[in-house]
Amino acid sequence: MMNLSKNRWALVLLTAILVTGLFNITVASTAVATAGEQSIKVEVDNKLLAFDVSPFVEKGRVLVPARTLFDALGASVEWDEKSKTVTAIKGDTVVKLTIGSKIASVTQRGVTQVILEAPAKIVNGRTMVPLRLISEAFGAKVAWDAGARLVSVATGVPAKEELVIALNTYSPSKTFKVAGCTQIYEPLLFLNRKLEVQPGLVLSWDRLDDLTWSLKIREGVKFHNGKEFDAESAKFAFTIYLDQLKTGYVGQRVSQVVDHNSFKVVDKYTLEIKTLRPYPFLPNLMTHGSIAGFDPEAISKGEVVGTGPFKFKEEVKDQYVVVERNDEYWGEKPYFKRIVFKPIPDANTRVMALQRGEVDVVLYPPYPLINELRKDFNVVIAPRGCTAILLFNHNLPQMQDINLRKALCMAFEKDKIVSRVFYGTASPAKAIVPPEVIYSAENEIQGWSYNPNEAKRLIEKAGYRETDRGYVDKNGQPLKLRFTYYAPEEGYKELAEAIGSYYKKIGIETDIVGLDSNAYYKEVIEEGNFDICLDLVGLFWGSPSTMLYDQLYSKSGLIGYHRPEDEEIDRLLEEGMELESRKDLAGAAEKYKAAQKRALEEVAVSCPIAYQKHIVVSKKNVKGLSPFPMYGMYFNGDAEKELVTVRWEE
Repeated sequence: MMNLSKNRWALVLLTAILVTGLFNITVASTAVATAGEQSIKVEVDNKLLAFDVSPFVEKGRVLVPARTLFDALGASVEWDEKSKTVTAIKGDTVVKLTIGSKIASVTQRGVTQVILEAPAKIVNGRTMVPLRLISEAFGAKVAWDAGARLVSVATGVPAKEELVIALNTYSPSKTFKVAGCTQIYEPLLFLNRKLEVQPGLVLSWDRLDDLTWSLKIREGVKFHNGKEFDAESAKFAFTIYLDQLKTGYVGQRVSQVVDHNSFKVVDKYTLEIKTLRPYPFLPNLMTHGSIAGFDPEAISKGEVVGTGPFKFKEEVKDQYVVVERNDEYWGEKPYFKRIVFKPIPDANTRVMALQRGEVDVVLYPPYPLINELRKDFNVVIAPRGCTAILLFNHNLPQMQDINLRKALCMAFEKDKIVSRVFYGTASPAKAIVPPEVIYSAENEIQGWSYNPNEAKRLIEKAGYRETDRGYVDKNGQPLKLRFTYYAPEEGYKELAEAIGSYYKKIGIETDIVGLDSNAYYKEVIEEGNFDICLDLVGLFWGSPSTMLYDQLYSKSGLIGYHRPEDEEIDRLLEEGMELESRKDLAGAAEKYKAAQKRALEEVAVSCPIAYQKHIVVSKKNVKGLSPFPMYGMYFNGDAEKELVTVRWEE
C-alpha cells in the first residue's frame, strides 16, 4: 500500500513533469503569429473549432477561448466574477484557473495537483486558457502540426478503461488492508448464483471419513508477486486464524473446526484436513471470503498481495481505493483496466456524484429517489440474501422473559413500517432465510401479527405495570430498553424510530442509539451493551443454511448475546448440516425449517422484520451488472465474477 510519504513524492514528481512540459505545446518562439502569418487552428475529434477571438501562442503555450474549448471537450464551465476564477468540470476532474495568476489546479478523484506557469487572461472580453493543460487534464491527446499550424485534440478512446463505484460503506480488514469487494483476494472455494459450492483455488474436495478431507489445489495459480499458490498456501488460509487472528468471527469459526495438528501437506498440490469433530460444513466454510489465498511473507510486511482478478494500486483513506486488472490472472481477465471504489456514506451525496458524472455506479440510493432515477439511469433491484431483524440480548434478565420478547415482536405494524421506510423495495419477513433461496421457512411460519392488546397482556404477565409516567416498571424499577441499530444501513434510523414509537404506545421506553461498524462490533457483539438491536443478518458464506448456523447454532463458536442455548435447535441444525453434506437437500430443508419454526415461534429468539434487496444505480453505458445474491454485492468468491464481466458500451 502506498504510504503518505510516497504519495507526496508522487505528487511532487507529477507536478515537476507537468511544469517541465507535459501540458505544454512546444512551439518555437518564432512561431508567434506575425502580420501575414497563418493563424493557429484547433480541431477536436477532427472537427475544426470556430473562435471569435483567435488562439495565440504565449511563452510556448497556445491559449484559446475557454468556453469554446470546454464545450468541445464535453466539460461544464463555471465563472466566479468576484474571484475571477474559471472552473471546468468533467466527471471527477476539476480544473481551476484564475485570471492574472500563473497557477492552476487540477483535481482528480479528490487529489489536487498545483500546476505552475499556467496563465489565464482576458482578451477582447474572452477568457483565454492554455489548451494542452485543459485538454490533457480531461484525458484527451494533443498533437501539434507545425507546418499546418494545427493543434489536434482527440478525446475519443477505444474503450473506457476505468469504472468508478460509489459505495455506501467501506471497511478494510486491519490485517489484509482492503475489503473483500476489491476482488484482490479469493476464497478457497467459490459459489455460483444458486449458492452451490464450486471449484476455486481448491479444485476438488473429498470427504475420506467423518473427520478427514482431501483437497486438490488448482495448479498454475500465482500470487500478484509471482509466487505460486500451493498446498502450504491453502493451509495458511486456516492457520492464520489460529495464530494471528484468533479473535473475530472468522477466527471463532475456524478454531471450532481445526487446530495445528489438523493439517497434512501430502504433496505440493494435495492437502489433508482432519477436523476436530465431524464437520460436514467444511466446504461451505472454505467459501468464506476471509478464508482466502494469502501470501504469508506479504502479510508479515503489510503488503496487499492476493491471487484475484484485480491487484492493489492505491488507497487514499476515506476517499478512494484503486485496483488494477491482473493480466496474469488464472481465470477470465477483467474488462476494465481499473476499478475505483469511492466510499460515500451519505446516500444523497452518492446520487449527486452520479448525476454530476463523477462516478459510474452507485449502491443503495435514497429509497424515495429510486423511481426518479429510472428516467436517466439503469436501476437494478435484486435479491440480497439478507433480513432486517430485531436481535434480543439473551444474557440480560429482562430479555430472558419470553413474554417480553413476544410482546416486542407483536407490538408494531410490520407491513406498514416496511412499506413506508423501504418504498416497496423490501417485503415483510416472518423467517430468517429469505424466501427466494432454499431453506426459507417463510411459508411454514405464522409470524407475529400486530396485536397491541395482546402485547400489553404479555407485558403484564412478565410482571410489569404501567406508571403515572405512561411507561411500565417492575417493583419500582422502570423498564427502559437500549435500542441500538446498525447506522450504515440505509433506512435503519427511520425503521428504529418507527418501531420505538410503537413501543411507546404499549408503555415501553427506549433509548435509540445508532452505531457504526466498529462501535457495533464492540458494543453489540463483544460487550452486549444492548437490550434489542436492529441488525441486518445475511448470507456471508456457504449456503443459505449458514444464516441459521450464525444466528441460531449455540456451538458455532461465535461470541455474541443474540442466541440462547437450545438443545432442540442445535440438534435440528446438526441433522440438517449432515443431510446437506450428503446432497439430501429436501431432508436438510425439513430440518432447517423446523429449527426456524422453533426458534421464532416457540422460543422467540429474534424477530425478523424485512427481506431486503440489492439496489444498484448506474449510467446507461454500464452493462452486465448482476448483483450476487449475498449480503456483500461484490462477493470475491463469485464463480461468475460480476466485476470481471461488467462492460461499458457506448
